Amino acid sequence: MSSSIAETRIRAHNFAEASENKMHSDETAAQYGFEGGLVPGVGVYAYMTVPVVQALGVAWIERGTMTGKFIKPVYHGEEVRVTAKAIAAGVPTIEMNVFNSADVLCAVGEAMLPAEVAVVEPGRHPHAPLPPKEARLEPSVEALPVGLVLGSLDWVMGLGKADGEFGTVFADDVRDPLPIYRGAAAVCHPAYITARANALLMANVALGPWIHTASRVRHMALPRDGEAVSLRGFVSGSATKKGHEMVDVDLIWSGEAGRTLGHIVHSAIVRPAIAN
Repeated sequence: MSSSIAETRIRAHNFAEASENKMHSDETAAQYGFEGGLVPGVGVYAYMTVPVVQALGVAWIERGTMTGKFIKPVYHGEEVRVTAKAIAAGVPTIEMNVFNSADVLCAVGEAMLPAEVAVVEPGRHPHAPLPPKEARLEPSVEALPVGLVLGSLDWVMGLGKADGEFGTVFADDVRDPLPIYRGAAAVCHPAYITARANALLMANVALGPWIHTASRVRHMALPRDGEAVSLRGFVSGSATKKGHEMVDVDLIWSGEAGRTLGHIVHSAIVRPAIAN
């Protein structure tokens, strides 16, 4: 039996308009057949987490899982609605759908709250130095073969403060209304790791306009404010489809004293085909 969860409505915000990724600008996005600059997939993923956190609480942010897939673009200023329903009584499971203002399905997701924290095989995600900016890889399947170890991203957590890409609180960037991501007792937003996966891709690959298409995340522990953390991993998938060159990256997020914070498989079109 399934049961509905209260619908969430959010005014979509293109917080990455000034990003290095010009797919978020109106002029460039139009060259690829879009109506305007794309709202980041990170933001759409974040919209889907709102009903999940309302239903399952902080325990889900600490040890839950979520898959988000982006089907159609979401544009700045649209009122999007997120529908959600619980679909399993054993392991709590929630299905989410994101609709734009024209009632078009734009994204789908599934979140679960397992009873135990997942375990990741040790040694599969070695730490490696980031390349100099001028030596970043080309955005192609040839330059990003399966198994390629990527340079790691290291930083210090700043929870509830200016932890967003553009010097703002991340929860404000993604228009999340929940208070648990702000203030002295803030917890890390569950979509934050998807933003850092984007940053790792951009630090390793000389990307032009590109598109985040999906993320599969397993949370394993809550990062602490001021904790030194690292994101590292490798290319786990590489393919060309309809002229688009696409990659998957398999990443582990770790904290201090060997703490594993999360695992993410992040998918992107690194070189989209130009619209005819």
